[in-house]
Amino acid sequence: MAPMPSNEFRDRLAAGAMTRRAFGRALASVGVVTVALPVARRALAAAPIQVFTWASYDDPGLRPGFDERFGHAPDFLFYADNDEAIGKVRAGYRPSIAQPTAHTMGRWREAGVLKPIDAERLGNYGDLFPRLRGIDALEHGGEIHGVPFSWGVGSVLYRKDLAPEYVGDESWAILWDEAHAGRLAQRDSMDAAVLQAALILGIGDPYRMSDGELERVRAKLEEQRPLLRRYWTSQADVTRAVASGEVVAAYAWNHAYASLGREGIDVGYMIPKEGVPTWVDCACLIDGGRGDEEEAYAYIDAAISPEAGVFLIERLGYGPANARAFDGADPDRLAELGIDDPARLMERAVFFDEWDPAVREKARLMFEEVRAGL
Repeated sequence: MAPMPSNEFRDRLAAGAMTRRAFGRALASVGVVTVALPVARRALAAAPIQVFTWASYDDPGLRPGFDERFGHAPDFLFYADNDEAIGKVRAGYRPSIAQPTAHTMGRWREAGVLKPIDAERLGNYGDLFPRLRGIDALEHGGEIHGVPFSWGVGSVLYRKDLAPEYVGDESWAILWDEAHAGRLAQRDSMDAAVLQAALILGIGDPYRMSDGELERVRAKLEEQRPLLRRYWTSQADVTRAVASGEVVAAYAWNHAYASLGREGIDVGYMIPKEGVPTWVDCACLIDGGRGDEEEAYAYIDAAISPEAGVFLIERLGYGPANARAFDGADPDRLAELGIDDPARLMERAVFFDEWDPAVREKARLMFEEVRAGL
């Protein structure tokens, strides 16, 4: 993630304990690549592919059958965010595969490091959600540059028992509802707040807004500010506030919904009628990357298999790109995560995009002023 644009995945890593995978990322931050097999054994075989990715995507469950087929695991190097990833590649690092968030693909193309992907070499490609395969950023000039494999959303977590009027009428408007003044929470994030306001206002392309559209967004955020209990930076804090009833509705990620549901609290996780911001992580082939191309294709195909998708749902809590994975996943787990209706989510998905730099800077300054009450 997030990322992703801002998203749950990245924040969970930052807030959690130092797991094996988080430790791997810490090593990666100082240039140490995690390896899965002893060096002596590696020396006897061809160099394995290298995968440049987010921590936790190295789990063998996300590449079923791959290690057995090739006799080794890939090498992994981790990054903490998309900016770090593209920065390392621009500086000369050439992995076999990178797994960035889809909306950053333009920068990877500009760096001239992407190799076209032949979808016919991927047996599972046809099972991916058409909406994900069709993301504009993943193709260019008739060539496929990215294969989607994981996605997630940011939306409204709310107390159905305290705001029953929104059950069946899900809308971002709840975060502007004066009936719940003082019991609403917004993420302390320009990307999150500005996008929500733009969705309510019906602005077609929030990432390339005119000055007039930015003024409309500013007015909407100024309207929201006095209604908020807080701008939150820690989802753990806002989750506790929703659990106690101090907060009726808040922008949140789906693991907060899952944790409160397990506690028996009557919460909902919206698929707002105006649209739901959605991040998508993809796999890309890097030109000049180490290792055999057949091995790289086999890795991507394993990552988008139904089996990997089930693992992604049940162990990591994210949506897989493979639609068939939802048939094999635990229905209770899908409901717990709020992704039990993926077709509806795909229908209302508003995919994160790359900001026009000038618009981003204006939006950032505007949000800081609104938040400060200026």
